[in-house]
Amino acid sequence: MDSEIIYSALGVVIFVIIVIMTMRSNVVEIVQSKEEKRADIINGYKRELKAALEPLEDDVKARVAKKNEMLKKFSDELSLNIFFDKDELREIILELSQK
Repeated sequence: MDSEIIYSALGVVIFVIIVIMTMRSNVVEIVQSKEEKRADIINGYKRELKAALEPLEDDVKARVAKKNEMLKKFSDELSLNIFFDKDELREIILELSQK
């Protein structure tokens, strides 16, 4: 009987310590809004496209081929993304193709 009381008290003390440590932790989670996440995704695609096309500045044919390849890849990835619908997808691809 005494061992049960000791184990119960020890369990309660450990539980209280865990709760106190959890409540005192200063972890602040930065949550992006939907618009911020979308802008981050689009800017990532812009940077990736720019980095892929920079070495091909002199060769127009290779640049056009690489740009088409990259835009198709971006379109496929964006079509699977929950943040974008079909109309927004077209606008984004159009914006990327004009750069």
